[in-house]
Amino acid sequence: MKKFTILALVLACISGWAQAQTITAKGVIKNLDGDLLHFAFVQDKAGKHAAYTDSLGNFTIEVSPHAILNINCTGYRDTVVSVNNQTSFAIVMHLSGVNIIATKPVVTESANSKALKQEFSDEIMLKSGFLKKNENFFDFVTGSILPVFRPRDETQGSRYFFKGWVHGYVVTSKDSIVQNSGFKFDYDKIGGGLLLTKDQKSAIEIDKDLIKSFTLYDNLNKPYTFERVPQIDNNHYIQVMANGNKYKIYKATKTSFIRANYSTDGLSSTGNNYDEYIDDNTYYVYDVKTQTLQKLAFKKKSIKEAFTKDQDKLNKFMADHSSDDIDEFYLVSLGSYMNE
Repeated sequence: MKKFTILALVLACISGWAQAQTITAKGVIKNLDGDLLHFAFVQDKAGKHAAYTDSLGNFTIEVSPHAILNINCTGYRDTVVSVNNQTSFAIVMHLSGVNIIATKPVVTESANSKALKQEFSDEIMLKSGFLKKNENFFDFVTGSILPVFRPRDETQGSRYFFKGWVHGYVVTSKDSIVQNSGFKFDYDKIGGGLLLTKDQKSAIEIDKDLIKSFTLYDNLNKPYTFERVPQIDNNHYIQVMANGNKYKIYKATKTSFIRANYSTDGLSSTGNNYDEYIDDNTYYVYDVKTQTLQKLAFKKKSIKEAFTKDQDKLNKFMADHSSDDIDEFYLVSLGSYMNE
């Protein structure tokens, strides 16, 4: 009986290790004319990983060896591709399907895209109260939000994270990825809402209770991920600066609007003659195993206090990196290193 128990534990560990194993899949996506497809969306739904192609049609994604990739791009047929333990893909998309060059994965047309769009509609639109059951797939309600990304020229800063609408995807509260090439997003730093638009003329704010996290991409394909972290702020999303199995580094931003307050008595003057939005950032370290959260400042003492259980590794990082100018980039590099 004891031998059987030990054997069962060993088999369970092996099975768990196999499921947790990942590979890095890379590839390029083109159309039949050889044009590189920018912002094609590649998703491993089972593994909860996703990525957009860059301006050269390249993508990189962490997947399991037997993952199924769902690919969609505006104007092209949605498809799924079997990874089959391969790491390199050259994909040609066209209206009738997809061809794979120099690889031999199983390729089928995807019915998943329709399901994803329906999920987006049902979970985010319908339950938020923005869309009624008998209305079209996407519809805006009266009084919806119309962000002004460029207010008066003299205004400094912005209440929005991006200067315009961007691509992105949402991880729902049910832990599923939802993306639609017809939707674009922006984040309202003051109101704390994720804004969604289809026509870029009107927009809605998605119900926070339906969102676990979201990732938005700027025009250079740099991703920005935000999560709901009620321990930090229940009304705003928190930006993930570094992510891993050991630690997460968060950045919480509070944005305030300051009106022009210039005044002069003819001899001296004070204040500014322009309105401005000011960001106040606070950083945190989250220990994934102990589920503890601690504030993090741009100081050596604060950093050492946050990583007390990994002092040897931290000391090595600090020895290799100058701590004279600790900034945001330093914290991001530190987070990546501590998760290795």
